[in-house]
This record gives sequence, C-alpha cells and structure tokens, in this order.
Amino acid sequence: MHTRDDVKTKLRIFLQDHPKVLAAWEGGSAATDALDAYSDLDVLVVAEESDTEDLFQEIDALFAEHFGITDTLRLPEPTWHGFAQKFYELENTEPWFYVDLCILPETTEDPFTAADRHGEVVVWKDTIDIVNKDPSSEDAVQKRAEAFYERATQGTFVLRKEIDKAFRRDHYLDAYHFLYAFVMRSLVPLLNMEHRIAKVDFGIRYADRDYSTEDYDLLMRFFRVSDLEGLKRIAKDLMLRYEQLKKTHEPKK
Repeated sequence: MHTRDDVKTKLRIFLQDHPKVLAAWEGGSAATDALDAYSDLDVLVVAEESDTEDLFQEIDALFAEHFGITDTLRLPEPTWHGFAQKFYELENTEPWFYVDLCILPETTEDPFTAADRHGEVVVWKDTIDIVNKDPSSEDAVQKRAEAFYERATQGTFVLRKEIDKAFRRDHYLDAYHFLYAFVMRSLVPLLNMEHRIAKVDFGIRYADRDYSTEDYDLLMRFFRVSDLEGLKRIAKDLMLRYEQLKKTHEPKK
C-alpha cells in the first residue's frame, strides 16, 4: 500500500522539475502543525493560466501511472477562492487519504500563504517569490471581520422565528435544522471574531484548537442533542452567547 509520503515525494519531484510550474507548496495540516496519520495532501501550484489544463492532464497521468486513480472531483469554476481545484482518490492508499490540488494563476492576490491564516506553508519551489508568509494586515483582517459581522447579525429574526415555531409544533427535525443554520450563519462567525479574528471565515474547522473550552463545549453540547427538550435548553444558551458576542464585537462607528 502506498503511503502519503510516497504520493507527496512523487508529486513534489514532478512539480520541482516541471518548467511550467512557477511555484508549489504544501499547506493544510502540514502547515498548521497538525499532521497525523489521517491527513490528506494539500498542494498549491502556481502556473500561467494558459497552462492549467495541461498541468492537470499531466498530473492525472502521473497519478494513474504510479498509483492508479479511483475517482476525481474537479470543482466547477469560478470557485469561491478563484483557483482551479481538483481532488484525487488514489488506488492502494489508505481509505481516508486523498489529494487536494489547486492551481493558481501567477496574478493571484491572495495565494493562501499568510501565516496567521494558513500556517507555515512548506515551500517546494518558488521561482517568482509569490510565497509571502507575513501575517494579514490589520486593515484586511478588520475589513473581513466587519463584513462577516454584518452577515452574521443581519436578519437573524427569521431564523429565530422559525426555531420558535418548530419548538411550538414539537418538530425536532425542523428545530434542529433552523438552529443549525443559526449556529453556522450567525454564531460561529462571532465566535471566530472572539477567538481567531484572522480566520473569521473558517467556519468551525479547527475550533478544537482555537476556541476557549467553554465555547467549544457549548457547540459540542448542541451537536450532541438528540431530543426536543434538550434542543430547547441549548437554544437558550446559544442565543445568549450570540447576544453577548454581537454586543462585544459591534463595529465602532
């Protein structure tokens, strides 16, 4: 069975030697000091935009020749981040392993290398000095946070009313659905502002690393609720925490 290191070594050598690859680095768990036996391989590649499709085809051939490809997923474009992105499931590797490969144009303004957001990326090649590990500027962090604050606090009355109606109707599934939407849309961005403002847009990923024990436990209590009465109790605590954070992080005018 091929290991993660086998795949990484083969891909790294290919990218380092390829004349059309301007830069390449490993991100994800390798960059955030969270690498373990279950980590996938997150690789970002920089090339001229006109070379993107040819590179994907060559990487397809590389994986097919050396490992075999079970399945792939190419995200429809434009993607939310503006990169071309493809996921690979390879044969004869651990069942949880996959490769997440992004190809970026050299004109990319944010190549996902800022240390405060993406950790210490592991550079494989950089001929154009595109890798900049400097933290995000305070202004950029603040602008992003203000935008997410507005989204998080706008129109929450709709979700609250739907949650209340579901409780009154004794509809557990509807109540959970709308409370989940409230948590993800309204509460989590404010929790991110509280504990990791540079990652305000990261959702709940890595919350176990960054949140306080109290806030992490609050979310865990919600996700573990399996009855309507328990859902009603946790809803009060979630909304109370939301109101506290909404007041604390209200932008200064």
